[in-house]
Amino acid sequence: MASDNPLSRALHKVGDFIRDGWLFGDEMSRNRMLLLHFCFSSNIMANMIGGNFYTGYMLYLGADDSFVGLMSMFTFAANFLQLFAPMLLERFPNRKMLLIYSRLAIQIINIVFIGAITFFPVEKQTKLILFGASVLILNVMNAFISPGWGAWHIKFLPNNIRVRYFSLQNLYNGIIVAAFNLAGGWLVDKFEAAGLQVWGFTVLRIFALLVLVYDLFTLYRMKEYPYETSTEKFSFKSIFIAPFKEKIYLYTVAFNFLWCLIANIPGSYYTVYLLQNCDASYSLLSIGNAINVPVLVLFIPIWSKLLSRFSWLKVAVASVAMYAVHWVAFTFVTKQNVMWLYPAILVYAYIMATGINLSFANLPYTNIPAANQTQFIGFYTAMSNLGALLGITFGRKFILLTEKVNLFGFCNKQLLIFVAGILLLIVSGVMFFLRKKMEEQRT
Repeated sequence: MASDNPLSRALHKVGDFIRDGWLFGDEMSRNRMLLLHFCFSSNIMANMIGGNFYTGYMLYLGADDSFVGLMSMFTFAANFLQLFAPMLLERFPNRKMLLIYSRLAIQIINIVFIGAITFFPVEKQTKLILFGASVLILNVMNAFISPGWGAWHIKFLPNNIRVRYFSLQNLYNGIIVAAFNLAGGWLVDKFEAAGLQVWGFTVLRIFALLVLVYDLFTLYRMKEYPYETSTEKFSFKSIFIAPFKEKIYLYTVAFNFLWCLIANIPGSYYTVYLLQNCDASYSLLSIGNAINVPVLVLFIPIWSKLLSRFSWLKVAVASVAMYAVHWVAFTFVTKQNVMWLYPAILVYAYIMATGINLSFANLPYTNIPAANQTQFIGFYTAMSNLGALLGITFGRKFILLTEKVNLFGFCNKQLLIFVAGILLLIVSGVMFFLRKKMEEQRT
């Protein structure tokens, strides 16, 4: 019998997810297990060379606020090209090896070349140009293969197990990423204290390169099942026409577009604010990430029950509206209170983010037509990146226009996250309207 302790009860429920037969046994179950491993390795790599360490590396290279914002714009602008990915992917009835070799090339640029830029015997401005060009190139390459992952891997996840799968994935991802972020933050702080910060970043990239080997091996072991295609011949024109024939799917795309638009307004600026204005250490930021672990353990079963009882979209709207509150609260984090107020607000933020991540995990496949799913996933992702690009562009413009503004003691980066919070509250109301329209279309 499970203990009355909330943590023990939550862990017991996680055990139930694993024991009920959907993760071990037949070929499809083994593919799901491999997919979990791929998610773990992918997220470890992304966090060792991304997130706080990515922002810190840019600052080490001498990036200013304008450059930080420009890099985010490069990323989302390049990924808008996912709209055209079906022109490549639909030519291949078997795409597995194309995706694996493309991932290898992309990650070599991302991990090795970008990490080596700091050691090049060139001027600071040249290093920043090389950094920016590399970010643009790898994201353009990624755009043309990215929809292929979803079309391949969704075959392992029938509707009846998606809540359980995404719950387990989010839980274990959170635990693993938090552990590696803590270790990475401690390592970079140690090197920084010795005046060798760049070697801290370099060690993390070497580790990410080792993880890449396991990442690719996991993908190689996954089975690729046949893709369902339409009887209509695929053409360049159909990229733009086909999605607009599926009205209910357009509502799904618009729903996600609005989230991406507002969610990306703060960009990396708040991390810059914490590192520069509040003198926050990488260890503090990593501890902040680690707070997510107990939150996931305790609240994933709760959010999973809500998803089972209500719909994916109802949970998404509610969690987005409540998530907006933490951005407004972040405005009041200062150098004097960063050690306790920042982690305290994160607890609330992670509770709401758990609901967002779980409910949005299934969104690309909500209302998606059965045939030519690569095309629809590409359109969905392209619109996501368009929304993100517009959001980050707004954020960058706001920062540049308010560079010398100090309103009631708040700097421009604090004001930006306050504005984003208010806008997200407004947008959650529009998302509520879109949810109702989708429900009407189904009846």
